[in-house]
Amino acid sequence: MLIDTHFHLDLMDNMQLLIKQSKNVNVGIMAVGTTPLAYKQELRFVNGANAIKVGLGLHPQLVKQRHQEIDLFLNLFKEAKFIGEVGLDFNKGYEDSKEMQLICFQKIVRQCAIEGEKVLSIHSVKSAKATIEVLQETGAFNNCKCIFHWFTGSVSERKLAIDNGAYFSINPKMLETKAGKDVIRNIPADRILLETDAPFTMKCNSMENLYNELKRIVRGICYIRNEDVISQIEDNSMRIF
Repeated sequence: MLIDTHFHLDLMDNMQLLIKQSKNVNVGIMAVGTTPLAYKQELRFVNGANAIKVGLGLHPQLVKQRHQEIDLFLNLFKEAKFIGEVGLDFNKGYEDSKEMQLICFQKIVRQCAIEGEKVLSIHSVKSAKATIEVLQETGAFNNCKCIFHWFTGSVSERKLAIDNGAYFSINPKMLETKAGKDVIRNIPADRILLETDAPFTMKCNSMENLYNELKRIVRGICYIRNEDVISQIEDNSMRIF
């Protein structure tokens, strides 16, 4: 089974159709969320669609407006195995919420470390070092599966994440850029996962469309690495899910 580990199902215009189709296609989805308010409703929508796992999220770009929702996030935490989208974003435009982001992310990751066995989809734009440090300091690397979504950190930051057991989800945009290809070539095969980050990288009209895109990403990864890693990626995906 191919699994999209970072898919914004709640932002899709055809969400109900995709949920219905998911029951007949050999594709899995980690439906990442951006606010905890949406989590319960999305769980109800996907009830019975076993191939879709809903993530409890608090997107770092929304922390400035939504930081008060961290209490709701922590109240929902015990029932959620999949956590995401969470993380840090120190890009221009979000620097003024840097301290707020750190406080929220530290609370989330600390709770992940306490509970254990969580799967995290992590945003780390211009903040890979700080993100890795929080995951190290809290101990989340030790008993959770930490997936770096669309990783754009430095070579040394990437090595540090690898040394701590991190996974990396690869999307179609990464197949096209020098930095993305460098990540694809230099992460261990047993840490590679797939993502589309739809609807931001593609318009997903159907589950068949999603399946074909995931296959295209896999073929692109194999071409860039000059090796067949299809079976390995499928094994990695099932280990996560």
